[in-house]
Amino acid sequence: MKKILYISLCAIAFLLNSCTTDEIDCFDSNDYIYFNVEKETGDKYPKLSYTFTFQNASDKDTIYEIPVSFLGRFKNNNSTFKWKIVDSLTTAQKGVHYDMLNDSEQFILANKSTGSAKIKLLRTDEMKTKSFDLVLQLVDNENFKVGPIDLVVINISDHLVKPIWWVNTPYVRFLGAYSSTKLLLWFEFTGVKDGSNPFDTDKYVYWTDRGTGNYIYKNYRDSEVRYAAMSFRNWLRNEKNNPYDADLKMPVSESLGNY
Repeated sequence: MKKILYISLCAIAFLLNSCTTDEIDCFDSNDYIYFNVEKETGDKYPKLSYTFTFQNASDKDTIYEIPVSFLGRFKNNNSTFKWKIVDSLTTAQKGVHYDMLNDSEQFILANKSTGSAKIKLLRTDEMKTKSFDLVLQLVDNENFKVGPIDLVVINISDHLVKPIWWVNTPYVRFLGAYSSTKLLLWFEFTGVKDGSNPFDTDKYVYWTDRGTGNYIYKNYRDSEVRYAAMSFRNWLRNEKNNPYDADLKMPVSESLGNY
């Protein structure tokens, strides 16, 4: 027993001597920034989509925001971060389908762990029938190192497409298979007019830190999501006369998920 105790004390002494105040590399003090976007199973990169379908015909551009988060201590001042366009993976053309904003627009507010990468998307006539990919990649700067999810793909169009967020748990589990008919009815039911995710609000989402100290992990309120899906089914049957979905070959209410 004395021998074991002696060895343990020696080990502790060695660790204390090797981790001096001049050598604090025992812990990683870098702040790691990443795109806070969910990735579908099997995809190499996370994907987002934006369609001008729900915009007024006179709207020719929009400022699109991609959520970013960082792992580290809150900062006392606004901190800029940096990203670039990956030309080899991008089919959208600068000045035609998108324009860059000033670097000063890309920042995380003081005492916050989340922000947005912003870019201007431009509407063109060819988007009525074609889609274009815009690929962004985070890069290191003086404030942040690049974290695990450094690249995101944005698909731009002006026609109705399956939203990237339809692969998230609330949709797969509660709303079932996608169809354009179901999507438009879901937007009508929830009152969404700009094509944004109806579940992406504080009513349905809460954030946890999972020991990081920063609330960066997105979770869904199961009971609220379930109630919304049940209400949608009742609305389809009682208010919309149970519309038939030609793509799914059944009434929309029967194509919803199980709950």
